[in-house]
Amino acid sequence: MGTLVFHLTEFASKYPDHPALHAGSNSLTYAQLSSRILVAAARLGELGVTQGDRVVISDPNGLQIPILYFAIHALGAIAVPVSPETPSTALAGIVEDCEAKIIATDRPLTGLRCPVAKASEVSSPAAEPSGSLSRSLLPQSGMVADILYTSGTTGRKKGVVLTHANILAAAVNMTAFIGTSPDDVELVPLPLSHSFGLGRLRCMALVGHTLSLIPGVGNGASLVRSLLASGATGLALVPAGFEILHQMTGDALAAAASHLRYVEIGSAPMRSQTRDWLMRMLPQTRVCHHYGLTEASRAAFTEYHADQQKPGGVGRAAPNVTITICDDMSRPLPLGQTGEVVVQGGMVMREYWRRPELTSQVLCSLGMRTGDLGYLDADGCLFLLGRKDDVINVGGRKVIPDEVEEALRHVEGIRDAACIGVADPLLGQQVKAFVVVRQPIDLNRIATSLRMELEEYKIPKLFELVETLPRTTSGKLQRALIRQGLQETAANQQ
Repeated sequence: MGTLVFHLTEFASKYPDHPALHAGSNSLTYAQLSSRILVAAARLGELGVTQGDRVVISDPNGLQIPILYFAIHALGAIAVPVSPETPSTALAGIVEDCEAKIIATDRPLTGLRCPVAKASEVSSPAAEPSGSLSRSLLPQSGMVADILYTSGTTGRKKGVVLTHANILAAAVNMTAFIGTSPDDVELVPLPLSHSFGLGRLRCMALVGHTLSLIPGVGNGASLVRSLLASGATGLALVPAGFEILHQMTGDALAAAASHLRYVEIGSAPMRSQTRDWLMRMLPQTRVCHHYGLTEASRAAFTEYHADQQKPGGVGRAAPNVTITICDDMSRPLPLGQTGEVVVQGGMVMREYWRRPELTSQVLCSLGMRTGDLGYLDADGCLFLLGRKDDVINVGGRKVIPDEVEEALRHVEGIRDAACIGVADPLLGQQVKAFVVVRQPIDLNRIATSLRMELEEYKIPKLFELVETLPRTTSGKLQRALIRQGLQETAANQQ
């Protein structure tokens, strides 16, 4: 199977003039991309980067990110992509934790414990063509390819260690489900520093299709214009992006239905109303929504049109992946019973960077414990119920906050909501809701509205109005940060 950088060079040697990347007014064929990777690898080598060294990349989407990413791999070094929006102090912490050899960025940075190389200079073309990548440079599949720092829903960053075999397996699984081919032109408005966007870049290396990189969704109109102008056959976008498209551009997306062959959605759940709208706009498009973690990319897929009879399901195990529902002792549970979702497959991470205790807590004989609660139905479709750590125990009865939050969002005037458990002298815990409102609202009326959907013990007894809720860049709610904020407030009041 080799590695992704090997597959990229093989495709470039066979189809040198095939379009590889577009970004703004710039573009590269596969031969040009291969040449630029070789030049960048040589320049990184001149800067002292050798096999196993960590190289941080932190820049917005553009041609230089793919060039640097694969150049690092070609040297047998380890890529550490970091969002360009990461504050300098947090970036310094990542640089220190992974003991980076250098950081490649055009950001003006000082005070880091490693040299800063200008990304645009390292990735710039040479005066003369450099041919194709040398096979002798290419890494082995068992070597570490990437360290991706993720806070997930806990707010505490950890380095996810992925080998070349891991990232190749994930790309193979994605391609097997979605069906991407070299003829596809795919629009990617996702940051390549995030697992989702990076996954599309990896698929490009495996399949040989064309990626069109754009800065983001913006107000939605520019994305629709790009879709139509490019005749894109593929689109990768998070649910929040489709919310923007729906709200800001109405039904304009329907104009792309004739050529948009597939869509990949991920990183967060999709609201049912937006899902229904998307299916109406794209009646013949394969609308694929994945479930996974940075540690276990694309573990399951659902296809909206094919799975209309499974509302709320996140899909079946991806090709070459096994999903098991386990009890607290990591023992498999029968179909229909709720437990922790455990994922097994070649894409599951090797470890957390230099955190063996945390690694041993999540990896078991059946795969990786995801921390998600769910169940499998008779067809093998996975239904998620929430995070294991977020379950609220009200007098011995379990409350899944996701269910309460969804009910709260159905209440007129509420835009967003989050629920956590707070101490109660009689019941152990009670449900507290943090709500973001569109308009002034009577908090007493909320409980009355909720009784139409929820049992009494699930209804929040405490409410707090807030302006925003903490979420990851991909839209996942960070309840741990809400709990942490309450604890810090209580400590300051003592």
